[in-house]
Amino acid sequence: MARPPLSASALALATAFVLLAGACAPTAASRPESGAKQAAPAQQPAASPAGPALVALLAPLSAADEGARSAGQALANAAKMAETDIADPALRLRVYDTAGDPGRARAAAQQAVADGAGLILGPLFGANTPAVGDVAAAAGIHVLSFSTDSKVAGGPVFVSGFLPEAEAARIIGFAAARGYDRIAVFHPLTDYGMAAVRGAEEGARRSGAQVVATQAYERSFQGIQDAAGPFAGAARAAGATAILLPDSGQGLRSVGAFMDYAGLDPAVTRYLGLGQWNSSATLQEPALRGGWFPAPDPAQLDRFAGLYAARYGARPPLIAVLGYDAMQVAGQLLAEARIARSGDPFSRAALTRPEGFQGALGPVRFEPDGRNLRALAILEVGPRGFAVVDPAPLRLDLGS
Repeated sequence: MARPPLSASALALATAFVLLAGACAPTAASRPESGAKQAAPAQQPAASPAGPALVALLAPLSAADEGARSAGQALANAAKMAETDIADPALRLRVYDTAGDPGRARAAAQQAVADGAGLILGPLFGANTPAVGDVAAAAGIHVLSFSTDSKVAGGPVFVSGFLPEAEAARIIGFAAARGYDRIAVFHPLTDYGMAAVRGAEEGARRSGAQVVATQAYERSFQGIQDAAGPFAGAARAAGATAILLPDSGQGLRSVGAFMDYAGLDPAVTRYLGLGQWNSSATLQEPALRGGWFPAPDPAQLDRFAGLYAARYGARPPLIAVLGYDAMQVAGQLLAEARIARSGDPFSRAALTRPEGFQGALGPVRFEPDGRNLRALAILEVGPRGFAVVDPAPLRLDLGS
């Protein structure tokens, strides 16, 4: 029997997706990319327990891409804001422009080392991080990259961005604890999508859940349409109780429409997402209502945004938090090294301490493998907004 025609809303999405797919796709300047891990620092430079300590921030202030420039300026602004809040005369921040280019990033890191930097914050992109890691390894210092690509973590490099693996593990654990323990994953054929699958599998192992089906799709209207039907059949046959949809924007709206068209009832099979769901686009697809996703605590985010706006005149993008937190980590470590009379404030042992650090949105911890763990709330999609259904933890479980 022939399938019924798509609804008017789904047909409208088809046109919109074709028009917007190019704009939604990440550019070469803004897309996190993988790179080889670097060797661990051979040594740490000596530093006076009383300071001064120079912290270098690498940001794409003159990148060709406007979004990259804006993100870079927000990171720099937030780091300067943290420097002011810390008010430690021994802690100095200096900003270097990478232009979003690996060669410029390497040169900026070399200049930072020559200037005496004891810690590097940035760069923004995973594609630029290995070059900076090479310079840091040779100098015996560490890097807190703002990338969300865990593949560039390791050696002297720690990634501080919101990691899809960690977000997937958080949402899978939450869903499993509420009886949604048979998970199917419908994901774009991208690095982000594959990272979400790894996180879902990790979260399932920790929580006793099971990933019962996975299906990748080309991130286009036709690609989603072609893959949705077979995936829905496989998910039903496997007895899936929840579907993880790690997409965003127009792609997510199309996915939601096709899941509904393929007969997956969100009242029976819970939809789950990642932090990219935290967008007005998610609210525009009725099929996603009732879905759950992890995100920073909204009250803490509003507080940070208000303080930033009071200083810089506009609400910041979420990525600005990373600049603030990285500088706060530097400040906390320098203060503690002074008390302990340590000449090594930014050592690997200090950066990976089990209790982590207090960031603008809650606790954050750097793991020995170079990844990070952040405290995230769980939000539910409503008809007009998002509601917190599980608050972000006030501390990170030391065994997590």
